[in-house]
Amino acid sequence: MRLSTYIVLFVLASGLACGTTHAADLPVALVSESSLPFSLSPANFDNSPSNFDNSISNFDNSSSNFDNSESNFENSASNYENGPNGKRRLIYNEDGTSKFVGYYVAAKNGTTNFYSPSGKRMFYNPKKGFGVFGAKDGDFCGALVRVKGEISLALTEHGAKVLFLSQ
Repeated sequence: MRLSTYIVLFVLASGLACGTTHAADLPVALVSESSLPFSLSPANFDNSPSNFDNSISNFDNSSSNFDNSESNFENSASNYENGPNGKRRLIYNEDGTSKFVGYYVAAKNGTTNFYSPSGKRMFYNPKKGFGVFGAKDGDFCGALVRVKGEISLALTEHGAKVLFLSQ
């Protein structure tokens, strides 16, 4: 494992060490894009926005696809499963306090969508790969990573900006 991989894992592990979470919660950690190992970075074509499989122009990833739409009840903030007490929470740990910052929904088409607490689509993860992309611009925003057998959402600076402006 390269040093940058250890740095990413350390940052994620420290972010996960605090706070109470439920079994299906998805922890959110902030990482520097430059610290991501090649396998998780946008320099890897598998995670690049220019790869059509990841592109927002791909109908599977598009907001105009009803499976990804905010107006689909399955994706709605009105759906109990997507709320602060639901089973699909995005949790950010700050100073030892867990904060609900949104929710995620796996669409029937294989795309995983990430929404703000108010139900605005922030990110998507295509059915292939680990990259996470901005719902408005398709830019690289982070990656889904495995830490101690658990999946976490690692957001880059751009992803963090989208997340915090969506709150």
